[in-house]
Amino acid sequence: MSEPVIVGVDGSRAALAAVLWAADDAARRGCDLRILHVEEPLVFGGQVYERSPDDPVRKEGERLLAEAAAVAADFRGNVHVSAELLYGHIVEILCAQAGEAAAAVVGSRGLGGFAGLLLGSVGLGVAGHAVGPVIVVRGTPAVVQGELVAGLDPEDAVHPAIDYAFEEAQVRGARLRIVHAWDLPSTSVVARIPPGLDFIAQARQGHVHDVLSPWLKRYPDVTVAESVFRGNPIAALCETSARADLVIVGSRGRGVIRSAMLGSVSHGVLQYASCPVAVVRPRRSSS
Repeated sequence: MSEPVIVGVDGSRAALAAVLWAADDAARRGCDLRILHVEEPLVFGGQVYERSPDDPVRKEGERLLAEAAAVAADFRGNVHVSAELLYGHIVEILCAQAGEAAAAVVGSRGLGGFAGLLLGSVGLGVAGHAVGPVIVVRGTPAVVQGELVAGLDPEDAVHPAIDYAFEEAQVRGARLRIVHAWDLPSTSVVARIPPGLDFIAQARQGHVHDVLSPWLKRYPDVTVAESVFRGNPIAALCETSARADLVIVGSRGRGVIRSAMLGSVSHGVLQYASCPVAVVRPRRSSS
């Protein structure tokens, strides 16, 4: 049995959009869909107690799960759907569950927080800490574009986002656009470079192609476009997201302290992309 796709719900419209996305992904992968709702447990005197069957909070959680399961079953009837009410801190629970899932899906902003925020604390927390792919879904499903976009830093030691991007493109039968953005490091360096930067752009393009060569050989049926821009990577990825079904980024860039939840690129793309965003963190080794 393959790993399931999991999705967290809280009764918000963003969560129901995440359920639709997750059901669609599970149908493509041929795996189960697990719908999760997390509530704070009852705590008295330092002891944690399970809520009784007639507890209003428990009843409301079960209602939300039943509603979400019905939406998923109606949208993708060939997917086996299960629903589970869990107790604890929502980000911690979803991160723990994500470690055993093919992908974890959340809405961009739930019922809590300020209405003006583009990304809620749950989406930010799960994307910043969970291992494996975390997809943050904003809005309702749009017209299928047939293209995925993945950001690439060729200097990274590992590329879990590229692994996921090629796998997802193959499953979807979609085009894959690899985006790399670069800029000159400082004005002192620029002063020593002759006019015309075409040779730098060509070198960057060649480096990107060399890094991608193992995936190009492994996925010969995936149509790949390699886009190399001079400029800000957040702007490049968000611009291309307008014509994409999904933007895929890594969890941290180089030079970011290890304790940081997200690198500036992934954080910026989560805030401003026009489509769902997958943040892919490497799965931990057993060591």
